Amino acid sequence: MALFNGVHYTLSSSIQAGRHKELSALLDLHGATSAPPHTHIIALAGSHIQGEYEGSLHVVSDMWVQRCVVLGKLQPEQYYSPDPIMIFSGVVACATDLSQWDLEVLSAGITSLGGQWRTALTRDVTHLFALHKQSNKYQTAMYFAPYTGMSILTPHWFDDSVQLGCRISEIPYLWPDPEVLA
Repeated sequence: MALFNGVHYTLSSSIQAGRHKELSALLDLHGATSAPPHTHIIALAGSHIQGEYEGSLHVVSDMWVQRCVVLGKLQPEQYYSPDPIMIFSGVVACATDLSQWDLEVLSAGITSLGGQWRTALTRDVTHLFALHKQSNKYQTAMYFAPYTGMSILTPHWFDDSVQLGCRISEIPYLWPDPEVLA
């Protein structure tokens, strides 16, 4: 059975032409259709789409499509909201070698702002928080990151994103050489 079998999608006007083509091609390739009746509206993460949909459509960000394809199965729609308030929508996070207090703050913040938390490093993890390179989770994540698209970063990324109220660039926080620790 095709990955997106039964998915009838429409793409939000918030999606630019190039990305629109890319998403349509991915969805169609994996069995979705743009024919009505629509079941899903797909919008850019961080966009307001009030008034573009009616009724019981699943409203998801474009990240939902990508993660479904990478993982080879449909992901729960509720964790891929395009709502700009949900700054960690689409994030499935885990941490290594952090204090219990830090773990509680990270997990509560990630989940309350649209993401998911895992205690173990599972295949669906998109973000691993680490303060050093010595843990087994870190080594495993670095090995699989090129295949899964996982980001291995310092917890400072979470703190700074929450302070600014938006998801910021991960680049200065990425291991193996995070600029924020320099």
